[in-house]
Amino acid sequence: MLTDEDVADLEAAVSTCEEARGRLESALATAEEEGDPAEEHLEAVGAALEEWRDAQRRFMALVEASEVDDASTAAMLLKMNHGIDATEARRGLPGVPVDGADQNFDMDLTGTRGSVLTTAAMEHVNG
Repeated sequence: MLTDEDVADLEAAVSTCEEARGRLESALATAEEEGDPAEEHLEAVGAALEEWRDAQRRFMALVEASEVDDASTAAMLLKMNHGIDATEARRGLPGVPVDGADQNFDMDLTGTRGSVLTTAAMEHVNG
């Protein structure tokens, strides 16, 4: 169902999502540690959200272009046949919707972290 090229492309999109999640977590932790988030924190969070969203869109487009029915089937095939966990490519992002992202967002968004993410999503994420 998935060609070797499909798998490689999907894995690259998954890796980008995982890297963006790491940058988002780091940016939120930095903003929380410093207490009064500066514009640079909002920009870092917004950039990570955009990168994650764009990689998710790429993942979904690759699934659509493949012979697989949907993202959940593609994720199952990636996990079972190639050991690739596509959860981050399917995780819903607060304020940054992507069609097909059907997994829960599981990051701590209490306090400063939540307000920084919300503000960044509204002010620093384009289309």
